[in-house]
Amino acid sequence: MTQQSNDTDDLTVVGLTSSFEAFGLVMDYLSRVAPFAGFELGKFGGIIRQQLARGHNLAALNGRREMVGYAGWIHTSSVSAELWALDQGPLQHLDGQAHDAAALTVVAVSDPRATMRLMRGARALNKGVRVYFKRSYDGEVRGPKKASVLNFSTEA
Repeated sequence: MTQQSNDTDDLTVVGLTSSFEAFGLVMDYLSRVAPFAGFELGKFGGIIRQQLARGHNLAALNGRREMVGYAGWIHTSSVSAELWALDQGPLQHLDGQAHDAAALTVVAVSDPRATMRLMRGARALNKGVRVYFKRSYDGEVRGPKKASVLNFSTEA
């Protein structure tokens, strides 16, 4: 489990393990925030299970240990992610294969302090690859703003 906190407040960012408890925690949170509150459970539940199983997630928790943010991603190619970011194609998941991109497919935040911490945490866990995302607010996609960030590896 990774953990990041800031001494000036009570917000903590953690990586969740693959467990029924983590799955329930994420699904409960996402069922209460837009746009995910209106999603059908079947396919969406599978996406969350895969993010948990692969360790491709971060959660923001407040001082009462309530979830106030979630970010989950998949590994993919830059070509696939660029098309996805433009709504011109589906994401191709590269499980266990060489990938040059990660796509943040599920991001929800109910405490604004969590947004940058989740994004920075996802970037830190995906060093050396471009991280893609779509910007939307309450389910409304807004653009054209930056839709990817290249992470440089700090390893020699």
